[in-house]
Amino acid sequence: MLLVAPGPFALARTFVFRRYLTLRSHVVRPVAAPPVVDAARKARKLLKKRAKEERLRNFFGWCEGCGAYGSIF
Repeated sequence: MLLVAPGPFALARTFVFRRYLTLRSHVVRPVAAPPVVDAARKARKLLKKRAKEERLRNFFGWCEGCGAYGSIF
């Protein structure tokens, strides 16, 4: 098996390529205005909160229903 030593610029090429990928991901990504980002985050958080409150309301409603029947269950 032949082992080939990497060229003298192998590390430099790797460094430059990685920096290019990082820069490309920042440049290509559409930049949203901060108010839009904040509004979207708040909307997602509100939907998540409403879903959680509904789950809890359903669960505790079921518990109260069972309690109303007493020791039937």
